[in-house]
Amino acid sequence: MNNMEKCVIYGAGTYGEVYASYLKDQYNVLGFIDDNPLLIGKKVSKYPILGNSEFLFSKLDRTISVFVPIGNNQIRVSLLEKINQEGFSTPSFIHSETLIHHSVSIGNGVYILPSTNIMPFTSISDYSMISMGVNIAHHVIIEKGCFFSQGVNIGASINIKEQAYFGIGSILMTGVSNVGKKTMIGAGAVIIKDVPDGAVVVGNPGRIIRYN
Repeated sequence: MNNMEKCVIYGAGTYGEVYASYLKDQYNVLGFIDDNPLLIGKKVSKYPILGNSEFLFSKLDRTISVFVPIGNNQIRVSLLEKINQEGFSTPSFIHSETLIHHSVSIGNGVYILPSTNIMPFTSISDYSMISMGVNIAHHVIIEKGCFFSQGVNIGASINIKEQAYFGIGSILMTGVSNVGKKTMIGAGAVIIKDVPDGAVVVGNPGRIIRYN
């Protein structure tokens, strides 16, 4: 009998499949929840797609933990808030192959993948996702629902506001004070000055090309 805590994964895409491969070592993964009706009853790897959000809220026991590894910040945050309101647990997942100082504060429903290094006195708020190989320096404040793609580098003492998104290999230099709410930093961009709310920034040095 599997005595591990039970969980389901919301989102049966490729990222969900990756998280299933990680979570199976700590949880009894029951399967996926997905709102695409064409997927219900099918399998991803060996795990069934159990049903949609209505199935989750009406059929599943509240002792089951729910993970939502979806890259879209707005969708992920909205789902996790709803799932919490419905009485489910949304624990954080931190891969064992990370280097995170004991002083780092980590909120609820935060996901951190392998080879990430986070220096002392950093704070990561609820529902943020950090992909593999991310480096975050000291005294960084990461507000709710941010996303950091593979290989992002974040300098020291920066306030990153809610639902900021960082593309693959982007760099946020020490000396920047604030990155605004719902900003999007393009892949490979190098940010050398503060970024206002809603800005889409690309290039080296980073330049604003539009606002969300």
